[in-house]
Amino acid sequence: MFHYDICSISIFILLSSNLTSYLTLVNSYVVPTPTFEVLNPKGILISISDEPGLQFFAFQGNINRTIKLNEIGRISGEVYKKNNGKWIIQNRNMDLANGDVIHYWTYVQVNGIMYNKGEQTWTIAVTNELVFNEPFDIFNDSLWRHEVKIPLAPDYEFCIYHNKQHTFVASVKNGMLKIKPAILENYYGVNATTYGTLILSDCSSTNRAECQRKATSFSILPPVISARLITKNSFYFQYGKIEIRAKFPEGDWLYPEMWLKPKYDYYGPDYSSGCITLGLARGNDNLVNTVDGSIYDSRRLDFGVRIGTNVNITNHMVSRIRENGPRWTQDFHVYTTIWNSKGFQFFVDGEEVGKLNPPTDGWMYGNNFTKMAPFDQKFYIVIGVGVGGIRVFPDKTTSSGHTKPWKNIGAKAMLNFWHAKDKWSPSWSEKTTFEIDYIRVWSS
Repeated sequence: MFHYDICSISIFILLSSNLTSYLTLVNSYVVPTPTFEVLNPKGILISISDEPGLQFFAFQGNINRTIKLNEIGRISGEVYKKNNGKWIIQNRNMDLANGDVIHYWTYVQVNGIMYNKGEQTWTIAVTNELVFNEPFDIFNDSLWRHEVKIPLAPDYEFCIYHNKQHTFVASVKNGMLKIKPAILENYYGVNATTYGTLILSDCSSTNRAECQRKATSFSILPPVISARLITKNSFYFQYGKIEIRAKFPEGDWLYPEMWLKPKYDYYGPDYSSGCITLGLARGNDNLVNTVDGSIYDSRRLDFGVRIGTNVNITNHMVSRIRENGPRWTQDFHVYTTIWNSKGFQFFVDGEEVGKLNPPTDGWMYGNNFTKMAPFDQKFYIVIGVGVGGIRVFPDKTTSSGHTKPWKNIGAKAMLNFWHAKDKWSPSWSEKTTFEIDYIRVWSS
């Protein structure tokens, strides 16, 4: 027969009571759900609030792929010390996009006891914010700056991008930005192209040859005055949606400049750091390749990106061709580009034209860059009208039966263009005006 004294029974009851309370505490502890914050320009911050007894926090997660409990994830971190009342893990090298799903498990230590929680998910749902809205009610000098120069590399356009005093070229009227290229000699006198001297005040280039020129031999002055407006010092962004409602210029050898260009030459000058074409249709009424019949005129709408050094520039383009019906230059259209860490989507009037995603080894084909490089930096907006040059109009083409008057690698390209004035100038009229109704940008 067992025998217990009163003291033993009291101790047993006390121990039993404490064990029950301890087990209840352990079983009732709930591992906190972390808070997620997508960082700009990339990365993620994961945190939990501090609470009594919390000593350690660890996180393991995958993007768009499940993860097992105790498996190491692509997003991995642990922290042993709180910071301003939070236990924080962050990764600033992670490229994330709207709609990505993070599969994760967490691990905490409270009062010396470890707890984990798995099979959790969090979906990135970023609310897009309108960060730029230009309705062109006025010309906003604090937002837009004229690029003033005689363009050389990399495109060698056949025009002068002139200053804001030339309001007959660029102005805001009736809620529209209007850019209408003009023949130089119509304003500066006959033979100014062949014999004149040009010194640009307010020149924006650091290259002296782009700021002044004396016409000699085949090195004439650019025969056309145009305008190019940029937001380089006032507005730039990385990833988002840009929407432009515009009517493209009509006229041989003209094209709209609707670009995003890099704020900084992080990967090198010119196209080494990339350029994004937000929509382009050449002004020619009939421009076709003489070998295979490819269409390059106003029936064709292009979007895309351009990358590379001056000796090795690559275009990645998506296009839509209208064999019949109105040309892309005849009406206003809404041109939309969505740019994120995975690539690009291009739309016209709400209909998708195509997508461009980086190749498996990235746009720049290197192990030292992200796949999206050089399009992983901040870019600014460019609006203008280009004339001729050596990039936009392919060789071996005819325009309304006339052979293209210059070769893109020819030293006399601009001179030959000017000598063919009688063939292309009749196509220029009031319709050569590039009209922009509005530009809007949403964050991503």
